[in-house]
Amino acid sequence: MFDKLGAVGAVLSAVAAPCCFPIFATLGGAVGLGSVPFLRYNAPLLIQAMTALAFFGQIASYRQHRKKGPLLISAASVGLVADAYFLNYHVFLIYAALSGLTIASVWNVVNSRRARPCCPAGDDQAQSRETNRG
Repeated sequence: MFDKLGAVGAVLSAVAAPCCFPIFATLGGAVGLGSVPFLRYNAPLLIQAMTALAFFGQIASYRQHRKKGPLLISAASVGLVADAYFLNYHVFLIYAALSGLTIASVWNVVNSRRARPCCPAGDDQAQSRETNRG
């Protein structure tokens, strides 16, 4: 859950700062986020915090399903955010990081849906039908 919350929060923080992220200017203006001063002035800090939250959520998801792909994409995204804010700022790095976090979150949703059992645990009739077929 934290991976999805963090990814959504990071993207919303970027959408709320149209001066820093021009690709998101139209989207942020359409939903009214460009006029929220708290989000606009704190976007860099919020993006970093939400990226960290998303990464910790990815670690928790990895511990559940043991799929390395989303975790590696999230780790690369964290690296891009760190590079953009602490070494060499370029808006493309932030866009790539936000895209990576979104892809990793969607990938985790797909993984969790694939891992669900086909019948509920309390449905004894469905389970007995499955064992009788086999």
